[in-house]
Amino acid sequence: MAGETGQANGMLASGAAVGGGAGALRRLIDVAEGREPADVLFVNARIVDVYGHRVASGRVAVRDGAIASVLFDDRDADVPDCAAKEVVDCGGRYLAPGFIDGHLHIESSNIRPAEYARMALTRGTTTAVADCHEIANVCGLDGLSFMIADARRAPLDIKFMMPSCVPALPDEQAGASISAADMRAYIEGHPGEIFGLGEMMNMPGVYGADGETLERIAVAAATTSGQVDGHAPLAKGHDLNAYAAAGIIADHECTGPAEALDKLSRGMYIMLREGTCSHDLAQLAPLVLEDPARARRCCLATDDRAPSDALGTGMIDNACRMAIEAGIDAVTAISMGTLSTAECFGFDHGMPSPQERRGAIAPGKRADMLLLDDLTFQRPPARVYVAGRLVAADGAFVGEVEPANEEVERLEGLLRGSVRLPRLSKELFSYPFEPGTPAIDVVPGNAATGIVEPEDADGLRRIVLIERHGRGAAAQDAGADGDGPAGTGLVGKHVGRGWVRGYTISGGAIASTIGHDSHNVCVVGDNPSDMLAAVEAVGQGGFVLVRGGEVVARIGLPLGGLMSDLPAEEVARQHDHFMAEARSMGIEPPLDPIMGMIFLPLPVIPVLRIRPEGLFDALHFRFV
Repeated sequence: MAGETGQANGMLASGAAVGGGAGALRRLIDVAEGREPADVLFVNARIVDVYGHRVASGRVAVRDGAIASVLFDDRDADVPDCAAKEVVDCGGRYLAPGFIDGHLHIESSNIRPAEYARMALTRGTTTAVADCHEIANVCGLDGLSFMIADARRAPLDIKFMMPSCVPALPDEQAGASISAADMRAYIEGHPGEIFGLGEMMNMPGVYGADGETLERIAVAAATTSGQVDGHAPLAKGHDLNAYAAAGIIADHECTGPAEALDKLSRGMYIMLREGTCSHDLAQLAPLVLEDPARARRCCLATDDRAPSDALGTGMIDNACRMAIEAGIDAVTAISMGTLSTAECFGFDHGMPSPQERRGAIAPGKRADMLLLDDLTFQRPPARVYVAGRLVAADGAFVGEVEPANEEVERLEGLLRGSVRLPRLSKELFSYPFEPGTPAIDVVPGNAATGIVEPEDADGLRRIVLIERHGRGAAAQDAGADGDGPAGTGLVGKHVGRGWVRGYTISGGAIASTIGHDSHNVCVVGDNPSDMLAAVEAVGQGGFVLVRGGEVVARIGLPLGGLMSDLPAEEVARQHDHFMAEARSMGIEPPLDPIMGMIFLPLPVIPVLRIRPEGLFDALHFRFV
């Protein structure tokens, strides 16, 4: 299309990413009035009007990365176009706001922020609200600093939340601990870099009005937005009232319409999550179908999205497609991925600069826009613009990612070498099943689990969680491992053992340095030898699949044991190979071989979990 060649740089010109004060405001108004030329004029567009809930033909003028003017043909046909340095003929295609991902963990895509940005932009995500508690649980605030510094290299606007629960529970064996005082000091030392407080997972701390928990919530006042994100699976009654009364704005853990409505009715926004592990959108769609007015308080989020899924089927665009296929009106679906999320986080009207306001194609908003061939989202957007600059075309990134500077490289170095395992032996993975023993019951496509007490081991697999931040190794060095084979003396202290049903791997084992949220090494298998081999092969991070004593698939994750240093496409290829090998070993859809395992240690989602001390009831917060 005409004029697009000059828009190929993804990074904004110097000074364009800030408001610019009265001078920039004057220029914006002068363009709106036709007194000055626009930088870019989009014509012959079918504008997705999320305010008016319609599609209307029109023209959009952009100056300094912000929208100066929107003229609708049904009302403004006689209003002349302003002059422009460049004209983009949309050819009658749809022009929609850029997507806002309301909640995600970049680390869970197994790629660094600059790579994540490049990948996300090809699918139309132009703003992401990111909670980096995964890397913070491994490397503390140094990990957060790396994420912020690396993200600056790319044009995706990532709003970083301060991790609120490191560790996820006070007694978790994570690699770091971040107190309210630590948070406050970091925010003061990094002005403007922390957008809000990340998901408050310590639900008992909120319910009990624990002093440290309340101090952490109070820290949000020092952030850019002053907001606190939520995480409250199955909260109800007095507990839900207490949680909402704490001022927590949203929840992404609803799995059914009744639970979602309960929270929505108490003033919370609902994130309809559609990720790689958790597929909640189809179950939550009736909430909106029953009354479309609820969509204004419903947002879209990915939470965790593997590169192979993101590149193959999409991110928020995929959630829009699924919402439409579930019967939700297309403009409503787009609004949930744009305007609703903007209103949730104060982007729509709570920011003084037009470079910060977003979520709609309207004057005074940042010019984050998608050019779409249709509203089915079967394909990536035809064009993706960030602050008026073209950054992606037909699923390919055409913007710019700056080289890593010395600070990024320094911080990256701090993330390497994070895996410090104790000495292990085959005997550690050799333990008998006792009838009636509680076992984790995997629920495919859902982060939640069940609990069963089988009378025999038929269909069960061993699961072991090994502390990997140096505590177990230090205990061994101090002689706390006893006289038995290596590792066995750590059982119940730094090594948890149990059984899992529904994770159907046969003839081998899978191990991972990702085990939410403390990221100790988790391994599941059907025989002790392969379990030991898989753990020994993880090295300084990654997923490892072992069959018959041989490593048949690997995804290396040297950055904190969570992220690769390779391009997203290469990680996606490794992931696809890993998935194929895992499928050949009996792990059938809808169970995801990777996502289905790495959430099994997560102690803040019901019901039964594995921790280094043993099996843990996350509903009643006690060991079984």
